[in-house]
Amino acid sequence: MDDQRVEFVIRASRGECLSALCREYEISRPTGYVWLKRFGEQGVAGIQEQSRRPHLSPRQTDSALEARIVLLRRQRPDWGARKLAVLLEREGLPLPV
Repeated sequence: MDDQRVEFVIRASRGECLSALCREYEISRPTGYVWLKRFGEQGVAGIQEQSRRPHLSPRQTDSALEARIVLLRRQRPDWGARKLAVLLEREGLPLPV
């Protein structure tokens, strides 16, 4: 846990000037407001570093196709992407762009 974040939200919760605190902690005001909001909703756990990983990847390659590509790559380590794409197309597995 970042002690500076905890200190920031506690001081901001006590009514200290948010702009001055943001300058002191070298963060943007929008970041300060986000931390303060999360602290109010979730407590100390809310101001921890959040994952930026997307929840969904709609354009992600199908796992079966990915496994087939990995298998072909292991069988033919000297082949590049273009040759593997041709081989997969012959198998009826066209690669997405």
